[in-house]
Amino acid sequence: MKKNMLIFGTLVVTSMFFLGCINNIGYIDLTAEEAKELIDTTPDLVIIDVSPKYDEGHIPGAINYYVGDGSLDEAIPTLDKNVSYLVYCHVDSASILGATKLVQAGFDPVYRLEGNYQAWIDAGYPVTGESGYADVTAIQAKDLIDNNTNIVVIDVSPLYDEGHIPGAINYYIGDGSLGEAIETLDKEKDYLVYCHTDSASINGAEKLVAAGFNPVYRLEGNFQAWIDAGYDVEP
Repeated sequence: MKKNMLIFGTLVVTSMFFLGCINNIGYIDLTAEEAKELIDTTPDLVIIDVSPKYDEGHIPGAINYYVGDGSLDEAIPTLDKNVSYLVYCHVDSASILGATKLVQAGFDPVYRLEGNYQAWIDAGYPVTGESGYADVTAIQAKDLIDNNTNIVVIDVSPLYDEGHIPGAINYYIGDGSLGEAIETLDKEKDYLVYCHTDSASINGAEKLVAAGFNPVYRLEGNFQAWIDAGYDVEP
């Protein structure tokens, strides 16, 4: 009986130690809300999507190193250890594996999006699809402007002087002004594009994406959506 109790006690202690190792791998689990705050407040954050579904939709600004085909392993030696990393996927097993690989390679801090991409979707945050830019609602656009100090708002319409979002700069897409300005814009910045029609704002956002800007956001519903939400305008 004593022998059985001793074996049982040893198993309990061993199990607790093993669980402790799992819970202390070295990465930090974040909720979608915490991840959004981290993204908004950490300029040097690198977001890594380790899934094979990146092109179907991803967090704006994320880069794709699929963990299943060795892409992440190949990328790790080239990554900067002086910045922070946020890892996510579509399933826990993959994001945990991805975050663990970064920790084991000496990266710190490493964060993992708890609940993965679905948690981000469920929280109502913007995503980027095949177009390369992310559509955002007026509420989301206002949040970007208020909390993302890196955001540049571009009005691509010819009606800028009649009213525009406060702080927006005007590069009219119809006369080539946006095309000329793109060469002078800072690729380290984030961009929010809007107009008065979908065709123009989509075209403007796509031009930025094609020129290598990332992330690029487009105000869904354009200037009218901003007005309808009751937000301030200039002049």
